[in-house]
Order: sequence, then C-alpha cells, then structure tokens
Amino acid sequence: MVDVDGNLSQVKARGQMNITNHRAVLQALSLCSRRFSTATTSDEHDGSRYSWPLDETGTIDTSGLTFYSEKDAEQQEIRETLNIPVPDEVLQVHGYAPPTKLEGTVRLIYENVNGISNKMCNNEKLERMREIHDKLEVDIAAYSKHQLNMKDKKNCNGFNQLFKGGEAAVQSVVAHNVHENFGKVQQGVTSLIMFGPLTDQLDFNESGKDDTGLGRWSIMTVQGDGARTRIVCGYNPCGNNKLNSSTTYQQHRRYFVTQQKDLSCPRVRFRHDLVKVLKQWREEGDRLIVCMDANEDIYKKSIGKHLWTQRG
Repeated sequence: MVDVDGNLSQVKARGQMNITNHRAVLQALSLCSRRFSTATTSDEHDGSRYSWPLDETGTIDTSGLTFYSEKDAEQQEIRETLNIPVPDEVLQVHGYAPPTKLEGTVRLIYENVNGISNKMCNNEKLERMREIHDKLEVDIAAYSKHQLNMKDKKNCNGFNQLFKGGEAAVQSVVAHNVHENFGKVQQGVTSLIMFGPLTDQLDFNESGKDDTGLGRWSIMTVQGDGARTRIVCGYNPCGNNKLNSSTTYQQHRRYFVTQQKDLSCPRVRFRHDLVKVLKQWREEGDRLIVCMDANEDIYKKSIGKHLWTQRG
C-alpha cells in the first residue's frame, strides 16, 4: 500500500474460500463451451458477453456463481433474453406511418416493449424508440412491460433521462411492483412519457400509479380548455400456475393473498379495479384514453363484457 506521502506499507490478512454450487460449476463449463464453439464458427463473435477478465490479484471474479439458486437461474434467463439482438425488420414501423403532424394535433403511441435496458450507451432498443419518437413527432408514449425494477440501485437512469433527446421537456410516470424486489429486472409493469409543450398542461396531483403499488397501470392527467383528460397505460398479466415464480400474475396473487386476504384471480381483480376507477372518472366528466395489453380480445372476452355491464 502507498499513502499520500509515498510511504510503502504491507498488510497481511487471512483469506476465505467461497463455496460454489456444483450446478454453478456445470453452468460455467457450459458457458465456456458455448464461447469456444461460437468463436470457432463465427468471425464476428462478440466475446464481451462471456469474457471473465482477471482482476488485480490475478484471479477471476466468481461472485456471480456463488450460492447459485433457482432464482439466480431465472434472473440469468431473463438477462439473456433481454440481450438477444433484435432483427431490423422488427424495429421498423409496420403499416402506414402517419404524415407530418398538423398544428394543434396531439400524437400518442402505445407498445408492449417486452423489456428495456436501463443503460444509456449501446442500447439498440432505446435508440430505436427515440428515433420513432422524433420521426412520428410523438407527444405521449405509453409503454407496458418495460420490465425495470426502478427500486433497484442498478437502474440508476430514470425515464426522463433515458428519453431526453434534445431541448424538449420530458415528464414520465413509471410504475413497478414496490412490494417485491427481484433485482434489476421485474416482469410486467407500465409507464407513460410526455414530451414538449404538452407537459405544461400536465396535472401532477392527478397523475400517478395504481393505488395497490403493483404497477398495474400508470396515469397522466392533462388540463386545458376547461377539459380534463386522463391517459392510462395498463397491463393485465397472463395466467400462471408457478406459485413461487417472478411472473407478474404470481406477484399480484401473492400481494392480494397476503395483504388483502383476497383469493380472486389477479386478472379478474385487474378488470374489476380498472373499470371501477374509469367509471368514477367518467362520472366526474373526465375524458379517457386507455392504452392496455389485456392479453385477451377486449371486444369478445371478459374485460369488454365487464365494461358494458358497468355502463349498463
């Protein structure tokens, strides 16, 4: 060790070996095999994904392999899925791209993005989303399933920062399940982003998230010309029978069972709770714009019938 005056000193400390699960060893060997196989069959292989550099002590960091569990395997699978390269044709605008936006027009887009990386650099999906915002002159972007646990310290970039592409103002509402912390990635969840002059009409007191804290929907409310409009982005999860999994369905189920002693299906609760607040807002005279991945045909399945029953 060298202090500020340049004096040398030496400190000796007893080390400790960590215990590595046998399954973790097998996984490490499998990754090495895949890296070798890819390197010998492709000249364009990016070794950074499986590169394990030596640290200053001349050893390899195996902290990621220590105390390996089923939960770790599930998180690893999620991370690898998010890192799969996206084909160019998937990132293109499908169908008819609207022309230049006329003055006085507000343009909104919605997408189930199936995961966003929180990093600012080398983030292909984020860069493409920014391009679409600029090309289509988007005022409001509604995104379900961003799959970011904003409670995790590794997700240090907020949506205002991620989507700040110029001098235009940016405001966002980003919801996630605050009751469980699975790490950086969290299944499901919703978000809304607003750009430009429209942000001046944003009513912060009337904007927010699902009251349960599950991130089932996000809300932005704008006031102008004597009218109040609420934009809602929602996500109703698919059913899932794996009780201890990190799926959105089981996250919601655990909350309702443990916190509210409610054994209802989370999908049924979503429909009931959302329709209840929508009906309340309509009775107050609000205009409603609802963007949602319902995981069902809303005109033929339960949520459509539920809406018509409430209106009747």
